[in-house]
Amino acid sequence: MIGFGIAAKRLGRGMDPYRHAGFGATAGLYAFSALLFAAPMQSTWLFASGVFLIGLGAGLFGHCTLTAAMAMAGRNQIGFALGIWGAVQASAAGIAVAAGGLIRDGVDVLAARGIFGPTLADPATGYGVVYTIEICLLFATLIAAGPLVSFRLVPTSDSLAECVG
Repeated sequence: MIGFGIAAKRLGRGMDPYRHAGFGATAGLYAFSALLFAAPMQSTWLFASGVFLIGLGAGLFGHCTLTAAMAMAGRNQIGFALGIWGAVQASAAGIAVAAGGLIRDGVDVLAARGIFGPTLADPATGYGVVYTIEICLLFATLIAAGPLVSFRLVPTSDSLAECVG
């Protein structure tokens, strides 16, 4: 909710939605890195801050990508853009949760059998692999979104102003 609030305030002031979606992805980089280090450091604080940053980043990214999708739609197609965005988000989330669970379980089975050596024979190993994949995907997201970022500080279309204002 904090991420949604920050995004709404910034986008309402005319900030570029792609830039702020990038801030959400960057928060995810810090978040998953914190989770990776929380287990070996046995740090509850690091784990909690990582979980918080995941929520913050997801809120920023979600609000900003929705705003950008609606801004690209024509005046009579905003509802359609909203529906497509929602379908893509739901499908991607479902696939990601299933893939993450399968990868974690598969790696945990291998780690428990000692395939990776005694150091990685730990229940956190599967999560570590999933979080590392997530970090790589977030870097790919930033690379893909980079060319979309505008260097203007005001909206470039009337539809963006309608969506956020």
